[in-house]
Formats: sequence, C-alpha cells, structure tokens
Amino acid sequence: MLAILLLAQAASAESVVTPPTLVPPPPPALPIQIGEGAFNPRAPKPMSYPGSWVMTADYPADSLRANEQGTTGFTVTVDTQGRVKDCRISASSGSPRLDETTCRLVTQRARFTPATDSKDNPIEGTYANRVRWVLPAITPPEPGQAVTTYTVQANGDVTDCKVVLEGAAATSMNRLAGFCGNTKKMKPYLDADKKPVTRKVTMTTTIAVE
Repeated sequence: MLAILLLAQAASAESVVTPPTLVPPPPPALPIQIGEGAFNPRAPKPMSYPGSWVMTADYPADSLRANEQGTTGFTVTVDTQGRVKDCRISASSGSPRLDETTCRLVTQRARFTPATDSKDNPIEGTYANRVRWVLPAITPPEPGQAVTTYTVQANGDVTDCKVVLEGAAATSMNRLAGFCGNTKKMKPYLDADKKPVTRKVTMTTTIAVE
C-alpha cells in the first residue's frame, strides 16, 4: 500500500500526520511581518485535512517506475481569500517530478482561513509543510488460477455464474469473485443469421511464476 505522509510543521516542534488519524490542531501562530504595523498576525489555517491534499493515487507513474521517493518541503503564500497564491519548494525530495507534483496539488486543493493582523483584518500569510513520498512494498504473486463460468442468455441476462479460485494465488485474485455479483447483463451472442442465442462462457485467469 502506498503511503504518502504529510508532516505538519510548527514553530518549535514537528508532528507527523498519518491517515486515518484525526486532523491535528493547527500549528502555533508564527510571527510574520507583513507591512507597517502588522505584528504577530494569526497564521493561515487549513480548512481541510492536509492529508487529503496529496494522496496515494497521486503518485506519478513515472516516479513509481523510476523508484523515486523522498520528502518534499514546501511553503505557500496564502492570499486574503484563503487560496494559495504561489508555492515554492523549501526542501527537495531529490526528484523534480515529485516536487512539481507536490506544489501543483497543494495549489489546486489547499484552502485556508486567511491570516489576520492585530485587528483581525485578512492579510497574506505563509504556510509550510512537507509531503513524504514512500514507494510501496509489493509482494509478488504466487501461482494459481481463477476459473469463471457463466451463461449469456439470448435476452442478455447473465445466469449460472460461478468463480472457482485455485492455488496459492487465490487470495490475490479474490477480486474476480465479485464478477458474478456485479455482472447481470451483457450484449448477447449472435448466430450466423445475426439472431441472439444463448452461450455458455468459461474464462480462465492464470498466474504463472517461472
């Protein structure tokens, strides 16, 4: 299972946010100086769970093939509407592809309650965080096969459906067992005269390890 962990940064400490734990409390306010007289503003606060900004399915396919992983540190500027104005990489993962993906997704998905000055007026502020990209530990499949049999009636109904899993690979192919429950209708087979006919079908899926 791919694990992409978002590490929340604070002024004096760092905490690890690991799904599916609850959203941690926001980090302490940082002293951001913005303009004349803007002292000790309240920092931008995420409006959604930071772990939802970059998810497992977002891992770039080319990075998976190249075995790229690492931790990307980023800092975003949040405008007065709570949207990401710009994003920069503060610490590279070592992969430009992962770094670019981090900033692109955070810019698209992150929304904030904007920072405020001492009079609670919205102002621009910054938010810093990190994304840890971790390659999956994949267990190779074992030999085995799945045999699926069913009948397609002339009206398209699928009947007499059965899936038999055999061998050590059965557990890795158990998703095929859902075929019968999910398949109730198909386009019927046609005879030489283009008329619908009933046909029995056998499908065999085999995993062979050589």
